[in-house]
Amino acid sequence: MNIDAEQYKQIASIVYYDGKEGAPTPAEAELVVAICQLAVAADGVEDADEANLFESIAAQVYAHAGAATTPPTFQPLDDAEQRRDLVKSHAAQLAGKPSASLAYALAYILAISDLDLAPEEGDFIDELADALEIDPDKADELIVAITDVITPDE
Repeated sequence: MNIDAEQYKQIASIVYYDGKEGAPTPAEAELVVAICQLAVAADGVEDADEANLFESIAAQVYAHAGAATTPPTFQPLDDAEQRRDLVKSHAAQLAGKPSASLAYALAYILAISDLDLAPEEGDFIDELADALEIDPDKADELIVAITDVITPDE
């Protein structure tokens, strides 16, 4: 799976004020990317395709934020409890902001990128929505909208 610049633009349009202009601040972009990295590590499986997708998404998030930062090299985090603590910490800083929905949407894409949502990844996504204070109905709407963007035309 790959998310190109046009798809990213569509995703950003969905999560930022329902299509109005908006972008994360550089600080929010760092938090979004950190949450994405934790999403990739949620299942404990190192996958080169997921790592490449993470790096691609991170580059697009930074560009969207106008941050002069290069994407970090993907590094898995094996400690589940440490991962959970980091998610709560990062999410608390984004809660209530449009960048919370961006983090959720991109984490979801990374979790499903191998087309096999492991139970740990599903739990991660659920915990992330709670930590980001995203209403369950809003989370479902985001998933449907994002799936439409990333699903190839037949």
